[in-house]
Amino acid sequence: MDIKIPNSWLKKYLDTKASPSEIAKYLSLCGPSIEKVEKVKDGDSVYSIEVTTNRVDSASVLGIAREAVAILPRFGISATFKNKKLKKERFKFVKKVKYLEVVVDSKLCPRFTAVLIKDVKIKDSPQDIKSLLEKVDVRPINNIVDVSNFIMHELGQPVHTFDFDKIVGGKMILRESKKSEVIKTLDEKEFKLDGGDIVIANPKGFGMSSDAIEDGEGKLIDLCGIMGGQNSAVDNNTKNVLLFVQNYDKHKIRKTSMNLGQRTEAAVLFEKGLDSENVKPAIILAVSMIEKLSGGKSEEEILDIYPSPYKIKNVSVAKEEIDKIIGIDIPEKEIKSYLTNLGFEVKTNKKTLEIKVPSYRADDINIKEDIIEEIARIYGYHNLPCLLMDGSLPKPKVNNEFKFENNLKVILRALGGTEIYNSSLVSKEMTSDNALGLKNPLGTDTELLRTSLRESLIQNIKDNPQEKGRLHIFEIANVYIPIKNSLPQEKLTLAGIIKNGNSSLVSGSAQILDFRKNKGIVEKLLEELNISYIEKIEEGGKYLPNQRLSVYSGNTEVGEYGNLEVGYFYYTFDLQKLMDAKKISRKYKSIPKFPPQVEDLTLIIPEKTYIGDVIDSIKSVNQLVNKVELTDTYKNNYTVNIEYQSPDHTLTDKEVESIRVKILSSLKSKFGITV
Repeated sequence: MDIKIPNSWLKKYLDTKASPSEIAKYLSLCGPSIEKVEKVKDGDSVYSIEVTTNRVDSASVLGIAREAVAILPRFGISATFKNKKLKKERFKFVKKVKYLEVVVDSKLCPRFTAVLIKDVKIKDSPQDIKSLLEKVDVRPINNIVDVSNFIMHELGQPVHTFDFDKIVGGKMILRESKKSEVIKTLDEKEFKLDGGDIVIANPKGFGMSSDAIEDGEGKLIDLCGIMGGQNSAVDNNTKNVLLFVQNYDKHKIRKTSMNLGQRTEAAVLFEKGLDSENVKPAIILAVSMIEKLSGGKSEEEILDIYPSPYKIKNVSVAKEEIDKIIGIDIPEKEIKSYLTNLGFEVKTNKKTLEIKVPSYRADDINIKEDIIEEIARIYGYHNLPCLLMDGSLPKPKVNNEFKFENNLKVILRALGGTEIYNSSLVSKEMTSDNALGLKNPLGTDTELLRTSLRESLIQNIKDNPQEKGRLHIFEIANVYIPIKNSLPQEKLTLAGIIKNGNSSLVSGSAQILDFRKNKGIVEKLLEELNISYIEKIEEGGKYLPNQRLSVYSGNTEVGEYGNLEVGYFYYTFDLQKLMDAKKISRKYKSIPKFPPQVEDLTLIIPEKTYIGDVIDSIKSVNQLVNKVELTDTYKNNYTVNIEYQSPDHTLTDKEVESIRVKILSSLKSKFGITV
């Protein structure tokens, strides 16, 4: 949150001899960051300040002055707070007033104050007020509206004014809006509300319904916390002003502001949660300014509906704990000084500090660590010693799932794959009909949670037409399987897709060859994972007929692969099932002492004969057949490399010939294969 504050305005609350550059430098070291200081025509300096979201209490002249009083003395510069005493003796804060009949839902509005100021004269504000507003980029309008903006920037509390004579019957209800209710705001925008917004309405009869201010004719007159209604706006004919200062439910203000796209300064403050105790000084200061600038006269009774006043929050922290966390011993006297200057009340009970939290810090100070953080920042992080960590590094915890996933990636990269990442949110065309949808998608292309990685990978291939050669990409990500009346099952999935260069859509022998190469990648992956599996040809959606294989480990289907109808090779596995799959018990043997005999045989294999069955058959003929690999194909000719080896001697040509004869005989009788 960025704010501007003129130096002359700050000095109304801050007594110091520090120059603007010193204030900017030292506050930036220990508090809100002052991004720049600009000199303006009249010689004043204007600070541009970045306030963190949790410190809305410092988003005002008052808040920055409080910070400066705590920080500047740390740098040897005297700074004291000019505590402006409020003239409140003539005002009575009461729960009912004669001039206004109002019903307030305190859940929506924890503190509601209002007061009638009669016989005002609308005119321009004095030049000094107009000048200050212009320095913070606010356009002066008239003496009444300018007071509202002035109070908001000085105290950080938004204020609103109504033309009292436009509120029929002096009645209003602060409630939640109903669906489709319409309000026209001060900027002449008309909004149809969704319901549940805080509004004020003028009721035809009194009774609570839903957040708006409604007047005696049932019309909405205020979109609370965002902007007032045009039908109750102060104009040049206004004689009587109803001054409003409230606090609202911050969550509802945020929701309404975002839904309607109305990001006003008031909304930005209200949505962060404001101090209810600041309401009273704000309305007193606003009344005194309006009376002074307009000649009006305020009622002495101020309506104040505040059913749950602030109860002081207490936090305790041991001195020893402060030293331990910050790492140095800061004298207790200094700690008390830091906290007192920030507005805390501090008492010592033995070796423990008992601290009372001021109302304006109630939202961000909750635990002892919050107090220690305040001490550390005022002491100055730049003053803390720089020490290298010592001792042994802790051993990282073993995460088997992460380790397995990382191993998969390494293997697939070694097999030519490239890992990619896609969004889990996809369009209707890219997922199944029962996929879970978002209530508030950013667009139609991100409205559903995907149930498969396949369509995203296909789209990746289509999005890269410049890749003319072979392309293998894979992804490991969750898919979201809907479960009736429950949250979806998040299933970690591996999927990959291969485009076979320019021949991806070819048919016949070239397609078969590509399929075998791609199948080899899947088989190598499973081999590297040491998984015991079998494959079955099963038909499945989106695959070409007879070109989909299911992979089973035991009785569990762990994945599938095959050629898709769109011409790409696709594989997918359930990662948890892969991790749980039956593993091969490998037995290692010593390196043979005697060399193998190796030969190539080119076999003429009839169509529709599975080469895998042929290789298994060759291996089963004799235990001296150590290894069989398919090395080349041409039409129906398949060249296999066969390795013969004995553990106790070097095989002779005659012994090898004897085995070969048995192999060929077996292949001919089983498959009709010849050489």
